[in-house]
Amino acid sequence: MNIIENKAVVNIQACDKTIEVTSNQTTTRPIKLRIEKKQDCDIVLVGEDIKYTVEIENLCSTDIENLTFKDELHDCFEYVDESFRVDGETRTPEFQGNTLYYKIDELKSCEIITITFEVAVTDNCCDCAIERSAQPIINQPHYNDDFVHGTGVPHATIYVEFPGGETKTTTVNNGGNWSIDAPYRLEIGQTVSAWQVEPGKKPSEPVTKIVV
Repeated sequence: MNIIENKAVVNIQACDKTIEVTSNQTTTRPIKLRIEKKQDCDIVLVGEDIKYTVEIENLCSTDIENLTFKDELHDCFEYVDESFRVDGETRTPEFQGNTLYYKIDELKSCEIITITFEVAVTDNCCDCAIERSAQPIINQPHYNDDFVHGTGVPHATIYVEFPGGETKTTTVNNGGNWSIDAPYRLEIGQTVSAWQVEPGKKPSEPVTKIVV
């Protein structure tokens, strides 16, 4: 299965900062498709809308059936209800979380279809203006270990959540290493999660390891 991706980039003015957002990534399947995605503006403010236009062309010699159009909305954006259109006709996409899906029943040979939809720039962009910390690395924990260790960004704070919900913290040293005592010896199959907070940044996404 081949994946064809295309993106549009927009600058958002939020909280006295300019955020460059890769505004949704369009993914279609299968081979021999041309896909182009454009936006109707280069700079927007919080509260304004962005209109996307996506052209999909079938370059194959045969018709294509059951083609899925997929587009993941950025956290700063909110889909504008009833804005989704295929060749000018209103259609209703499906959503899973922030990801938009629309099934194209048939795309004939050499046919071009045009998809348009709009997103609103929300107050979440103020949060987006703060960079997220990098994820830490947890070294593989083993049965009967009484500590967890790994690497991260020097001077960042590491939070480790142990089975049962207890959370402990430590600081990454100058060499980029960290270690923290466990509240008890670890058992096989337990999970340990860690996240990192660099100075002036949002917490990273958590990383989880299973004890072996």
